[in-house]
Amino acid sequence: MKRKLLLALGQFAFSILRRVDYYITGSNSGLPPEEEIRDPYKVWKILRSNGRILRSYTNRGWMVLGFEEAQQLFKDTRFSSDTRKNKFISRALRTASPDGRVTFLDHPTLLQLDPPDHTRIRKLVNHGFNHKYILSMEPRIAGIVNDCINSCDAATGQFDIVQQLAKPLPAMVIAELLGLPSEDLQYFQDMSSRLLGVTAIGNDEAIRQGTIASDELIDYFEKVIADKKSNPSQDLIGRLIVAEEEGDRLTVDEMYSTCVLVLVAGHETTTRLISNGVYTLLQHRDQLEMLKRNPELMSNAVEEMLRYEPPVQLMPRYALGDMEFYGKKIKKNQLIVPIIASANRDPTANENPDVFDITRKNIKHISFGYGPHLCLGLNLARLEAKVAFNILFERFPNLTLADQEIVWTPIPLVRGMKNLIVNLNEGGSVKQRQDQ
Repeated sequence: MKRKLLLALGQFAFSILRRVDYYITGSNSGLPPEEEIRDPYKVWKILRSNGRILRSYTNRGWMVLGFEEAQQLFKDTRFSSDTRKNKFISRALRTASPDGRVTFLDHPTLLQLDPPDHTRIRKLVNHGFNHKYILSMEPRIAGIVNDCINSCDAATGQFDIVQQLAKPLPAMVIAELLGLPSEDLQYFQDMSSRLLGVTAIGNDEAIRQGTIASDELIDYFEKVIADKKSNPSQDLIGRLIVAEEEGDRLTVDEMYSTCVLVLVAGHETTTRLISNGVYTLLQHRDQLEMLKRNPELMSNAVEEMLRYEPPVQLMPRYALGDMEFYGKKIKKNQLIVPIIASANRDPTANENPDVFDITRKNIKHISFGYGPHLCLGLNLARLEAKVAFNILFERFPNLTLADQEIVWTPIPLVRGMKNLIVNLNEGGSVKQRQDQ
């Protein structure tokens, strides 16, 4: 009863604070939530016109909207990645949890750690992301892409980019990288999708489901790691078990949290890069035709996709002390959020930022983060995307969108869709709505 009352009070306070941010701070666009989900870039453009760094009472912190400011924030050591620094968010997460436990608060991953722990663990995990090894995976990735495309419905000529390619491809790649059994693919696809719910402040059910998924994944990897200790392997988990850097090794808890992070981040980010990329190209036929005529533009095209439709839209940070940041007075432990999706479309960083242009010169984006927390798997994500796009448009040169309604995920942290149906020869009309 007490928990339900607290949740109800929290929802009421949330709605009041949104009004305060609309009328006073300018950090609320005033657009309906479903429109904010459908087109977040419209929101960020409105907010940027109010300021490059805005106070947000809804989130009890700050929003950083400009490219320079967001990039600087990522590398500024005065800010922490550790959610435990912020009592408001920690309390909200624990209140929404069924038993008050939140795994990534009790056992933070590499994403939530600061130096020296972050530096130490990252050095050890780097052993599994050797660039030469990642490049050697290209033939296997190509094989998986072709297998995925072969699942196309021959009778209708239709294909779901999300469910039949963008989700299974990175899931299979990460499973093989970690050395996980293929029969568990569907299980950890479901778990990783649910786990993202822990970031949905204001959506208590999503937080609750995310917390449960986190616990289940920890239990899953506990069994996997125990087995690999008894039966050594050459996969990523096997290499992490024996990895050593200056006499140091990962603890048991660090192994669990690292495996969960690699699984979820490696799967969810690449899924959205591929599906968002295909959708963007099909919405900009001139750019797609140019890419097909000039395949050497693929690397630049992927960078433009990352800038234009970043899979991860924002990443929270917390002030380690009272300070001034670009003229704003930040309090110790206060939340400050670099909005990646806004920074990438800041006109001071990229000219005509709302135009999708695969020939764009000097593309500036922070879609993989920046500084000490630059994404470990960025080379793998880029490789998977390039291989997927090359094979997809080579085999389906006349790919078009089918008639459908696009359903966008309601979680602000990430940008992605539930399904993306394409066909070979016929055009279609596309509507958009928010997932429920």
